[in-house]
Amino acid sequence: MQQGAARTAADPDTNDPAAVASSTARPPVSTRPGAPAQTAASSRAATTRSRAHTADLVRVLLFTGVVVAHSIHGINTAPDVVRASNLAGTLLHLTRYGFVAVTLFVLVLSTRDRPMAPRTFWRRRFGLVVWPYLLWTLIYSVTDHLVIQGNPFGSPSQFVGDLALNMIDGEGKYQLYFLLISMQIYLAFPAIAWLLRRTENRHWAVLGAAAAIQLTMFVVYQYLPRPGGEFWFQVYENLWKTLPMYALFVAIGALAAYHHEAVERWLRDHVVGVIAAGLVGTSISVGAYLLATSPGHVPLQSNTPWNPATLPWLLGGLALLWLAAMGWDDLRAAGRPVGAKVVSAATVRAFGVFAVHPLILDILARLGFMGALFDWFPNSAVLRSILLVVVTLTLSLVLVDLLLRTPLSRWLVARPRIPVRKSD
Repeated sequence: MQQGAARTAADPDTNDPAAVASSTARPPVSTRPGAPAQTAASSRAATTRSRAHTADLVRVLLFTGVVVAHSIHGINTAPDVVRASNLAGTLLHLTRYGFVAVTLFVLVLSTRDRPMAPRTFWRRRFGLVVWPYLLWTLIYSVTDHLVIQGNPFGSPSQFVGDLALNMIDGEGKYQLYFLLISMQIYLAFPAIAWLLRRTENRHWAVLGAAAAIQLTMFVVYQYLPRPGGEFWFQVYENLWKTLPMYALFVAIGALAAYHHEAVERWLRDHVVGVIAAGLVGTSISVGAYLLATSPGHVPLQSNTPWNPATLPWLLGGLALLWLAAMGWDDLRAAGRPVGAKVVSAATVRAFGVFAVHPLILDILARLGFMGALFDWFPNSAVLRSILLVVVTLTLSLVLVDLLLRTPLSRWLVARPRIPVRKSD
């Protein structure tokens, strides 16, 4: 396990596609009395690695949030719990926007001091996401018919047609759309890096423009009627999977990395204010949700991922999550026992859990586990949800550990294979 984690830290091309990990690890800067003064390069390398640990924890928490969201959504649909369940789901929309921000953060941070030509970048990065995307689309196109009740295979031509369409629109399974977004990030990243350099003295304007683009997308999707005509309807149905829907978080992640020292210093100097602002933003979004809903009545528009009322939470929640990860990283760097090895191991497995957990949920449903939860806890949606999340995470981790030891590890879980037996 640790061998795989160590290799990932040292090889930037072995990272999961949902949030590309940090740049090459460097030896820590010596702080012993009489040691040579640290160079600017070594100081910058140490700073970069620290940000990588912070990003690792944020990424692990976001992936865990995806499992939580899909678990509680599938089991809590009764009228007496749907309001609370959908509120949790609304807050967990943070995962998709947080992923985008963290992906851009680590991409900018890991390539700023070693820029590469666009073709080189694309050649190194696209395989990390394309192959897992294609393979898991194929896998779910088969397992959805084998595992889910009442979903038999159609004709061979229908299967091939559906598979081809799913590979285009990201609908092979409900989480795979994010890999389409990852591909767009990789495709656009050379242009994003160029824009950061060209607008170095106007980054507030860049942030404002990105906010305007994303808010426009939110308003269009939340309030305007759907377009007529089959072609425009299909464009509309898939436009939310494109980068304009995430423009603000693309900018936040990229600019936070570009100015990482100043941003982190500002966060540390204004911790109380940032926490207060985050809590206020959360209160605004939760209050808007509660005003738009009532027990047993939750309109669809109240918890969409593009509801403008959720923006205060999305921004405040990301800031609070990052602050918490920074605090954890400070304790880790001070040698405190705060689970650094657990986070390292979880980072290696995070994308795999993201990929496999819907299959685990489908299998649990087919085996009757969901019904058993209602028998065991008929009056407690909280206990049902907690147990389902724990079981899903545990079984997902077991499956991912098995996949990590197969020759297809890099293609299935975006990580290098971990040998079954340690070499002597």
